[in-house]
Amino acid sequence: MVAIKKMHGDGIKVTQLYYARAAADLGSFSCAATSLGVTQPALSHGIATLERSLGGPLFDRSTTGVTPTPLATRLLPHLHDLLGSLEAMITEARTAVGATIEPLRMGVSPLIHPTLVARAFQAAREHEPAALILKENDLAELRVALLNRSLDLILVPAVTQAPECSRRIIDSEPIHYLASAAASHNASHNASNDPVELSDLSGQPLVMVGEACGLTTFTRALFQHTGAELRPYPGEADSYRSLESWANLGLGGALLPLSRFQHSETTHPVHNHGRLVTISYEALWFPRTARSPAIEALLEALVNPS
Repeated sequence: MVAIKKMHGDGIKVTQLYYARAAADLGSFSCAATSLGVTQPALSHGIATLERSLGGPLFDRSTTGVTPTPLATRLLPHLHDLLGSLEAMITEARTAVGATIEPLRMGVSPLIHPTLVARAFQAAREHEPAALILKENDLAELRVALLNRSLDLILVPAVTQAPECSRRIIDSEPIHYLASAAASHNASHNASNDPVELSDLSGQPLVMVGEACGLTTFTRALFQHTGAELRPYPGEADSYRSLESWANLGLGGALLPLSRFQHSETTHPVHNHGRLVTISYEALWFPRTARSPAIEALLEALVNPS
């Protein structure tokens, strides 16, 4: 086990640094332990040992989780740099001995349309790295996987708060509205593909999905920002894929990115004061990792294909 010079009688082990980073990122010892595949007592003991070595507490513990102390806030940038350098050293060593460069591990939200994923794979084939490992999951699970470094980057709707991450907008697409089959439509709704103003949807029943894919977070923020009244249908669909069917059953209208409608012939682009409403997609990754150059090269090729 690699150990760093003793300060207060205990050696600092690299595993302890990983424990502290995960706890700081996730705000919970139990979540950090789960993400690293260790028991919570082992993680708690490792962090306590690290705190003794550093001479002070790193976390304030409570029943709702943990928060970094002023000491931890001061030390975390050094911790990230240290672990980033360690990971970069390992990558450099593998390159020096001719080992195959590991593919990037990319997570995607279910809301990301397949053409964007296909463009990412094409960019990877044309630039370093030559391969991607793809994982689709809900936003919360993707964020945990990114924080525990089991994913190198994630592609998600631009609706999450992630101040610790680098981020880049990679695409956007229009939001469309499918009116409820049972609703009384005005003339603009009857005209195929004519725009509908967001204000016209104020108070109209909308079928909604859970928070998992990011669509509901986007929809709530959109209505709140514009002052329109959001009136969700009392039930909740299990995924965005059900919204179109529910609208066709007459339960309420549906708001979706254009690419996620199976049949877009009768949908309407949503406008806000005459301007098209769009949803943006972004890449999130940690800037202090050995894979940052490969991630940034991939994203540049994705956003600006040659």
